[in-house]
This record gives sequence, C-alpha cells and structure tokens, in this order.
Amino acid sequence: MLRIGDLEIDFVMREVRRNGAPLRVGSRAFDILELLNNANGELVSKDEILRVVWPRTVVEENNLQVQISALRKVFGSSSQLIRTVSGRGYKLLQCTNAVRAEHSCNTQSDAALVASIDDSQTISNGSIVDLFGRDLTLAEVLTVLKRREMVTLVGTGGIGKTRLAIEAARKVAPAFPDGVAVISFSSVTDERFALDAAAAGLRMNNASAPLSVNTIVDAVRGKRLLIVLDNCEHVVGSAANIALALRNSGHVILATSREPLRIPDEALYPVPPLVVPEAVSTGGAVLLTGAAQLFLARVREVAPEFTVDERTVLLIGAVCRALDGIPLAIELAAARAALIGIEVLGNCLNDRLRILTGGCRTAPPRHQTMRATLDWSYRLLSDIERSVLRRLGVFIGGFTFDAIRFLTVDRDVSTWETLDAFCGLVSKSMVAAQLDGNGRRYRLLETTRDYALQQLDDNGERNAALAMHARYLLTLFGEAPAHATERTDEKRQADFTCELDNVRAALEWSFSSSGDPSMGVALASATVPYLFDLPLLSECCSRARQALAVYNSTMNREIPPEAVLKLRAALAAGLVYTKGPGPDARHEWMNLYADAVLQRNTEYEARALWGLWNAHQYGGEPKAALLMARRFCDLARGQADVARSLLGIGIEGITLHYLGDQRQARARLEEMLAAYDHSEHRWSTTGFRIEHGIAARATLSRVLWVQGSVQRALELAQSTLEAAIDYDNEMVTCYVLVEAAIPLAILSDDLVRAREAIAALRERVSRMSFPIWIAVCACYEQCVAAAASPNSGQLRLFSIAIEHLAQTGFRAPLTFLLCRYGQALANCGDAMNALKAVDQAIEHGNLTGEHWLHAELCRVKRKILSTRENGPFNWGVKHITPPQADRLQHGDSVHALDI
Repeated sequence: MLRIGDLEIDFVMREVRRNGAPLRVGSRAFDILELLNNANGELVSKDEILRVVWPRTVVEENNLQVQISALRKVFGSSSQLIRTVSGRGYKLLQCTNAVRAEHSCNTQSDAALVASIDDSQTISNGSIVDLFGRDLTLAEVLTVLKRREMVTLVGTGGIGKTRLAIEAARKVAPAFPDGVAVISFSSVTDERFALDAAAAGLRMNNASAPLSVNTIVDAVRGKRLLIVLDNCEHVVGSAANIALALRNSGHVILATSREPLRIPDEALYPVPPLVVPEAVSTGGAVLLTGAAQLFLARVREVAPEFTVDERTVLLIGAVCRALDGIPLAIELAAARAALIGIEVLGNCLNDRLRILTGGCRTAPPRHQTMRATLDWSYRLLSDIERSVLRRLGVFIGGFTFDAIRFLTVDRDVSTWETLDAFCGLVSKSMVAAQLDGNGRRYRLLETTRDYALQQLDDNGERNAALAMHARYLLTLFGEAPAHATERTDEKRQADFTCELDNVRAALEWSFSSSGDPSMGVALASATVPYLFDLPLLSECCSRARQALAVYNSTMNREIPPEAVLKLRAALAAGLVYTKGPGPDARHEWMNLYADAVLQRNTEYEARALWGLWNAHQYGGEPKAALLMARRFCDLARGQADVARSLLGIGIEGITLHYLGDQRQARARLEEMLAAYDHSEHRWSTTGFRIEHGIAARATLSRVLWVQGSVQRALELAQSTLEAAIDYDNEMVTCYVLVEAAIPLAILSDDLVRAREAIAALRERVSRMSFPIWIAVCACYEQCVAAAASPNSGQLRLFSIAIEHLAQTGFRAPLTFLLCRYGQALANCGDAMNALKAVDQAIEHGNLTGEHWLHAELCRVKRKILSTRENGPFNWGVKHITPPQADRLQHGDSVHALDI
C-alpha cells in the first residue's frame, strides 16, 4: 500500500483510490506505477519499462509517454513525484522528497562566475550559482564525489558542466580543510600553457624554478584540497597529467571536459540535459520541468514584463524540446524570445544556428552563440572524425553503428578507422549514446545535427550523403537485406519503428528535385508494408500513390516488377481502412490481381484474392465475398500451401456466418482453429500480419450467439478480446471490438459492458485514425444511448451516424444497426418508421445475401406489428433456438412472420 496525499495505491487489488473513491487507471499505466514503486526511488530505464510492460511486442516510446502522462494526471498536485530523467528513464520519488528546482536571485553569468573564482583560492558557502532542475543531478554528483577521488563531468558544449561543478564544489567545501581551488583552462590556447593556468589557479608564488608538474604538486603538498579542473577538452593531455599528479598527492579532483581524461580510477559522470516537457504535457506539467524554469527565468531577466498563459507555456515546452534541454541553447533562445516573442522564436528554430546568438558579452566567445560552441568542438576533431560527423547529420531520430559503416564505405578508410573515429565522437560528447529495446543507438542533438548539415553544404557533400542514407535504408528493409537470416519479422518491424523518421526523410529527398526517383520507388515499395503494419494507414496510401505515380510516369525498367506489386497491395489494403471498402479499393485489388496473374506471382495473386474478399466482406456483400474466399482456397490447395489453406477455411467460415449458414460456418471455423498454430500458420508477410486465429474466434462467438449459446458466445468474445489486447496489434483489437465484443454486448442488452468496449474502441480508433471504424464507433455509441433513453433527438443522431457509416462503404454492420434503430423507434412509439427501418434491413439482406440476423429481424418486425398500439416496448432478450434460426435464415418461414 502506498499513500500520496489524498491518493491510496493498493498494489494487491491493483486499485488507485482518492479519498476512498476508485480512479480509472489502465492496466499498463498501473504496471508502470508498480515497477517504479518497486525500484524504491531508483531510476528505472525506458528499456526496462518497455521490456516488462510490453513483453511480447515492440511499441513506440510515445506509448510509454502517454502512460506516464496518464499517471501524472491521476497524481494531480503530486505529479512531480514521477520524475523524468531525460533520455534515460523515470523515477518515483519518495513522497517526502518533493521535487524542487533551486532558485536564486543571483543572475551572474558563467564567465563572471569563473572569473570571480579564479580571483580567489577557495569557494565559500555563499550561494553563487543559480541552477534550475539540477537537484537530482547535483545530488548524484555529490554522491560520486564522496566515493571517488577523481571525477570527470563530461557532456556536450553548453550542457552546464561548469555550473554544476562549481555548485558541487561549494556544497562539499566544508569537507576540505584547505578549501577548494579552481583551475580554468578556458583561456589556454596551447597545451604548453596549461601549467601556467594550473599555477594561477593554485595561487602559486613566482618561483625561479621552471614550471613543471612536480613544482605544482610541491606547491600544495601537505594540504587537502578539492581541485576543480574546468574546460579540459582542448588541453586534455596536459590536464590529464596534472590531474593524475594532484590526485596521487592526496587531493580530490573534479574535472569538466567534453571527453574523458582517461587516467586510472577516473569516475565519469555524463551530465544529462535538463528535463524537458513531454509532448503531451499540460501547461502545469511544463512549468515543473527544469528546462522551462530556466527559460522563464532568463526571459524575465531581459524582459521582466514577460507574461505567460497556457498557450505561451506550451510553446515554451515545444522550444525546450526542440533544443534537447541544453541549458546554453535555452538561455540563448530565451534572450531572443525576450526581444522577438515566443511565437516568432518557435517559427525560427528550423535555423537554430542563426537564431541562437546574443549570449552574455562577458562569457567566453565559445558561449556567446551556439555556432561558436560547436565551432570550438569541431576544431578539436580529427579529419576523419569531422567527416563522420558531417555524414551523421542526415540521420533523424538516431542511428546504429551499422549505419555509420555504410555511410562511410565510399571513403578510403577501413572499418577500424571508422570505428575509432566514431568512438572519438562519442567520447568527445559530439554523439549521444542511448539504449533502447533493440540495442544501442546513437543520435546527434538537434543543434549539432544542424551544424553537421551546414558542414555538409560547405564541403559540397550533402546530396551524396543523402543518397547513401537512402541506399542504406533500402538495404535494411529491402526484400533481401544483408541480415535477413538474423532478423525475425518482429525484429524487422521493431527496426523500422526506430528508423521511421529516417525513412520519411529519405523518401522526401528521393522524390525531390535533387533526389533519385528510382530510389524513391524502390524504397517506398520496401517500406509501405511496414507503414500498414504500424498502422499508419494514411501515410501508407500516400507514399504508395506517390511512388506509383513516379513509376507510371517513367516506367523505369530498373525497378523490379515485384516492387510495383508490393506498392499496389499496400495501397489497396490501406484504402479499405481509410477511404472504405468501396469501388476504389476493389479497383486497386483487381489491378493487383491482374498484374500478379500476368507475372505468375502466386504470392500477390493470393494477396489480391484475400484483399477482394476483405473488401466485399467489409462492404456488406457476403455473396461476392464467398466467391473470393473459395478462389483463395483453390489457389492455396493448388500450391499445397497448408498455412494459406487454413486461412482460406477461416475466411470462408466468416462469410458463411454472414450468409446465415451457421452450421457450415461453425464447422469451417472450428476446423481452422483446431489445426491453426499462430507461430507456424500465420501469414507473416510484412503488411499482412493480421492474426487470423483471433479473427476466426471473434466470428465463432457470433455464430454461437445466433445458435442460442449466449453465455458461451459472450465468454468467447471476452477471451478473444483479451487475446487481441495481449497480441498488442491495434487493428486486431479493433476488429474484435467491432465484430464481436460490442455487438454481442448490445444484443444481450448488457449496456455496461457495451459502453466499456465502445470506450476502448473510441480510444484506439481516434488515436490511430481509422475512419471506417471511427464511423462505426459513432453508430455504436448512439445505439447504446438510444437503448438507454430513447428520444427523438437521440434517434436523429443515431440516424445521422448510420447514414455516415453507409457513405464510407463499410456496410457489414448495417443490418445489425438498422435492427437496433428500428427497436429504438418502436420504443419511442414511432411504429411506422420502425417498420421501415426493419424492412430496409431485411431488404438489404435479401439483396446481398446477408442473413445472419434475419431471424432476429423477423422477431423484431413481428413484435412491432403485434404491439404497435400499446406504447413503449419491453423487448427483453429473446433468442431463437438453433433449428428455428436455421429455418428462418434460409427464408422458409419469412412470409409467415411478415404479417
């Protein structure tokens, strides 16, 4: 049990209560909360959370951020106890340790601060530095200093190493009887003068003996000092010698550098960026982050009248995210915002190096603009390190070492030279390393990336680097990649999720005026199936259309025919879910089928037949769907393909259910499920990874309901929904909700269960943008509302929702919805229109062959006719027995009921 303010968290019952009242917390959000609580205040990495909470699937990091945001919303005023450690993970702080950023009225600049320290030998306990959002970082540095005698704070330029070191030194000063000395190498231009800087920092008297490491050690012999070596990266060799000698003579060394000093027993502390607000943060959550607090403080130093509202705060959060939480960049941006406004600043961040200027005049030149900071670091690199850094500028959102080797393959350097250069960039804080669920990845901070791209332009290398970038991605995701035998389908999909931003950038370049259209078509054909599986359906369709248009205009014979088939398949599949299963989708499937037959490509012939079945099935045309299902079965049998044969039996069973032949439908579905093994028989081709076993179980639950086994049907629908959620594919989960969980709950008049399932569907379809399922979700919502409290206004909304659904072409649920609409009209006393709705449903079934609900429609019609003069109806839950249902579904006694 955990208590936080008015919250009570029961980990046994998995409940969160406020003042005794239970709060709604999703299962994955609760899993994350439990994981953080069990860590007892320690950091839990993002990788660990993703591994534990999503054990069998790969999800985007945004999913984790959404769950964290939901937890913070539940925590309310205590939301700051869930601490984000930028780029690393999350902590749940102890309730008594409220997160508090350190504020100070002192606005002394870094340069002035260093100067004042250089003029005195020791640091007093007075507050001389203002730190924002560094309480956790400072505490960790202090802990390391207590345990180690040589600590180096490493990080990129502008990350705040000097400020952190000075504040840490101030905090521990009482533990050193002879004080704290600061040696600054910031003004040293040559390693030969590093000893002079050390002598000045230690206040050595002028001596006749020449300066050496030994004379410096002799000057402080017998003392116990904390010695801060600041800004070591450009004199790293000399700084390392000085640090080693002073440490060996009994002093504690705290160094700051963009790369390690590499001396024995050196403890490295990578200084993280300031915590930035997440994209889903509210205004209040933004203001709790150190990055936003620093930004506001620096703006108000220049413009005390600067005021904020919700929109301004969110813009500040966006700026801080774009600047990766780098304190120097935030301070420079704040200075600009004070002059030009936050909105103008935000619009100018696509040219960060121009806008991030105007630093304090008393600061070192390298800290007056971000370009100067990066110039300083760039000059310290070797030629090959500079070349590798420039090429890394084309990557968006990260890269692997394999990518680096590929991009530098055309240089006259070995793999080992490339490796050494890249390791140098990491150690010099020019490249950030990060672990994710798929291994180690790397990235450039956005300002560094902008700088690298400018260097590419200056050296005339950008287009060549972009071409190599696109070629690498094609190699990674093409039909026969180098690692094909090493990567599972899940691993390839996970890799694609990580590289999505890179793929988008490569496609944009390929189809641009300076790009390579043939490369664009090839890359699009390799990647659009992955977009379908994510599912990013609108993007899948637009990329496929773009590539097909280029192909049709050029008819480039270098593009393999199968690449065009893959584009057509992805476009057709995406159209069913975005535009609806209407003429356009069927036309694309027919084009694919014709091309596949001409090319004798049975893989795509099968995909086309499945797609045509799916389009007709979703379109409410089960007669046509059955024809396609049987052609699919024939093709599978002809190829002796066991997996596809089982899928064919399954889709045939689904269609037979809609046609009203429940005995045959059940036989087919049970036959398929008895032999089906997901790991062996699923259609694993990228772009067609729907779990057909779950789909078959969803339809089987409907069959059981029609046959009168209501309880078994509801239990199967629930277990199938749980299996779909566990499978963790949004399309599969939505299918089960739409086809089984919601309609069966409504048919059983279980409105509580129906509302829960509809809410789950609404959350998914809104987030994933499935237009046809958004439309059917609206119908289900109005259906339940009309059943709970029918009135004319409600029925009007129900009618509009049904009409909109019909316009999408997704007519499979139409008969069911018209039936419920007719019942709601009858309950309002409008028997005439109720009969029209039911007759329309019956006529639709007669036209298309859809008879799965025919018996229920006849029962409803008979009830309306027999009691239309008696006011509101009490329908109850009456189910037709299997023999009667079968008889009615084949039309034997329809006219006897149509009184």
